[in-house]
Amino acid sequence: MVLLLNILLISSCFMLVALAINTWKHLQINGMSGLFAMIVFFMVWVVGNLVEINASDFNWILWGRNVQQIGVFFTPLCSLIFSVGYTANRKLNKFVYIISVIEIISVILIFTDQYHHIMRERVVLQTDAVFGHAISVTSTKIGSVLVAFNFCVPLIALANFITFTRKVSGKLRRSLWLIIISIFLTFVVAVVQSTVLSQIGINIPIPVWNLPCVALIAYAVIKGGFIGVAPTALNKVFEVIDQGIIVLDENGKVIEHNRRASELMDDIGHSDSIKIGTDILALISGKNNPDEDSFSIDDLPAELNIAQKNRYISLVHHTLNAFRGKLVGYVLVLTDITYLKVRAEIDSLTGIYNREGMTNAFLDLQGQIESEAHLSAMIIDIDDFKKINDTYTHFGGDIILMDFVSTVQSLLSEKYFLGRLGGDEFVIVLPMEIEAVMTIAERLRKCISERSVQYLDHKIQYTISVGVASSVNTDCVLSDLLFKADLALYKAKHHGKNLVSM
Repeated sequence: MVLLLNILLISSCFMLVALAINTWKHLQINGMSGLFAMIVFFMVWVVGNLVEINASDFNWILWGRNVQQIGVFFTPLCSLIFSVGYTANRKLNKFVYIISVIEIISVILIFTDQYHHIMRERVVLQTDAVFGHAISVTSTKIGSVLVAFNFCVPLIALANFITFTRKVSGKLRRSLWLIIISIFLTFVVAVVQSTVLSQIGINIPIPVWNLPCVALIAYAVIKGGFIGVAPTALNKVFEVIDQGIIVLDENGKVIEHNRRASELMDDIGHSDSIKIGTDILALISGKNNPDEDSFSIDDLPAELNIAQKNRYISLVHHTLNAFRGKLVGYVLVLTDITYLKVRAEIDSLTGIYNREGMTNAFLDLQGQIESEAHLSAMIIDIDDFKKINDTYTHFGGDIILMDFVSTVQSLLSEKYFLGRLGGDEFVIVLPMEIEAVMTIAERLRKCISERSVQYLDHKIQYTISVGVASSVNTDCVLSDLLFKADLALYKAKHHGKNLVSM
């Protein structure tokens, strides 16, 4: 039996050496130094077992048992370091330091136990049916607590790895699950051997039980494509990409987010409010979700318009599916599309909406008011604008166009949008009845007629003609509303210009 155990332990050593060599070649990859250390300390565990089962002198047997404890305590610690490094989970770093101190103290206490007996009450050599002899150790309460703590360390590594499986590709996920299973089985075997089998006199070394686990790790690392730059690249891209990434669970709660997502949240007025556990619906839409089961990703808007900062952010979501298509969450991608919007919807000269921009602004305005409310439009034409261009050149004409826009913006405080149809024709849409809009139009006409605009050595005066039309929101189509306003503008022009007509 001893011969068989030697063969199995030496076979395990060969596999571990192959693993260590393969891992050593890739130490630049995140977490590989932790994996390499885990393999080395597991080899120390195996060597300690070889010494214990082959020695005949009590001191050598005890030395072999103590050497095993280096592997027993540092292998779980290194599995945690491996997990934290591979997944780049910086939040667990402080726990790694604390756990490292506890594990180092535990090993020091074991090797110096003969002087203080803090870890062990009794160490005796007994007859064993398998080896002919075996050391029996009775732990103190402190020793039992430290051993129990050591058993819990790989559970943290497992939880971290399992969470990370959501973020990797299918191929890498399979290899990662092999690593998870091997660490879990090592944990189970250690617990069963220490708490059950050793109590009934079966003292088969844990590394022997763990041969299948070593084989699984070897396959995942050497053949399964586990070692690669994918996790490193994933985490790097997550941080440097110029898009906000928010990972949600199936109930719409934030699981993770990158730096850019925080910046974009600041831009939409939610500074410091995005954090783990935040309800994304409440954060972005301002709507609370009292019933988590009713969360729908489709309730989120496709686009955010931050009017105060003239910013536009698009929201695109992707589902995260686990085994057999089970929904486990979503990835929300936030993109600043302000520049694209400006090019597509904003008039380059005046900075107000162009035709396409007016269409979208009109739909937004319709959605903000009640269905029975009125929408009114003004079409405004600068009188004799061709004459202004001919007299003062197109540069002078541009000055007049920009002056008109700034005058409108300073005069109107109500909810409205202003757009340029083209040339010297402008549109203002307000959620008001026609009588109120006529008053505003007249005030604007009078204000413009009293202005004198400085251009080089000239003072340019100009007037406007305004056509006004109105419609109930439910029946309102922008093209129809502008058609009626254009007919009213024609009347104002026909009756002498510098007029408001409806």
